[in-house]
Amino acid sequence: MATDGPAPATGRTRPASPPSGPGEAPDADGYPGERFGLPETGPGSVATLLRRGGQFLLDSLLAGVVALIFTYPAPPQNWSLLTWAILMVVPVAVIGATPAMALLGMRVVRLDRPESAGVGLLWTLVRTASVFFIVPALIMDRDSRGIHDRASRTVVIRTR
Repeated sequence: MATDGPAPATGRTRPASPPSGPGEAPDADGYPGERFGLPETGPGSVATLLRRGGQFLLDSLLAGVVALIFTYPAPPQNWSLLTWAILMVVPVAVIGATPAMALLGMRVVRLDRPESAGVGLLWTLVRTASVFFIVPALIMDRDSRGIHDRASRTVVIRTR
């Protein structure tokens, strides 16, 4: 029997979805994260696009402020991009969350290693490089995962 992979909430495998009719997407009536064994709501469920958008804006603002501290009185210009990249890579690789994710109750988890604290440096670099161009983050699948999440085998979940 085929499986969709380990379920982050339990570590068990979940059976593949039943075949669907022509032109019909499998699990069309399911909720985001259902095929990964995630709950529909509450802790462990897939974070909403609104919450993730707020996180992106907060992390971007924080990166700009931190960069401004080092470049004042001149504007930070491209230094804010470097600061943003560091804020996205280091904490996600180590603990699985940026400062804004922690503030808003979210975390990035690897689908194949949900119990680990961080995502790992390689996958975080893949994820951050994709997010940098913004558009890949806006192209979502039925599990509310952008191209950057699919490329890095991750999903953003709620922690509270």
